[in-house]
Amino acid sequence: GSVYYGAVNTYLMARDYAVNVFIGDPVVVSGASLTWTPDGMIYPVVEVATAGATNQLTGAIMGFEPNASIVSLGYGAASTLRKVYVADDPNVLFEVQGDGLVTPIAVASIGLNINLVSGTGSTYYKKSGWALNEDSLGSDATYQMTIRNIVPRLNNESAVAYGKYLCSINLHTNRV
Repeated sequence: GSVYYGAVNTYLMARDYAVNVFIGDPVVVSGASLTWTPDGMIYPVVEVATAGATNQLTGAIMGFEPNASIVSLGYGAASTLRKVYVADDPNVLFEVQGDGLVTPIAVASIGLNINLVSGTGSTYYKKSGWALNEDSLGSDATYQMTIRNIVPRLNNESAVAYGKYLCSINLHTNRV
């Protein structure tokens, strides 16, 4: 419902970071910064986040600065300098799918916290493989995300495998 200005910011992923990255991958600031040679600007560096309790998140990758590699592959190839656009506003809601491995998330779970589980991004679909770790659902304040609602869409239901949920980041690096 609110204006989306400033919710996506620019970061870099270092050339020596040997991980493929995809739209939707959760990231965290590394504490370093680098200069993007084409514009001479200095940007903070992010890396793919670590799944599980107590691990903070900065946001999720929403897109990339086009370059020959990204245009041909459709994702940020490992070991290349990548400019990434990250939805990093602490108040943004993300659509996240359950991992489908245990009892699906019920409507009664809205408001509970949950961790993420890492997954391998798809080089075919060009999307993240991360999901909600349904086994971690609870009220623990050290969990990474908070379930805010079920995605209101005809093809989505609660309490079914691979349901989709609107979540906020509970352990956000930018939350004061």
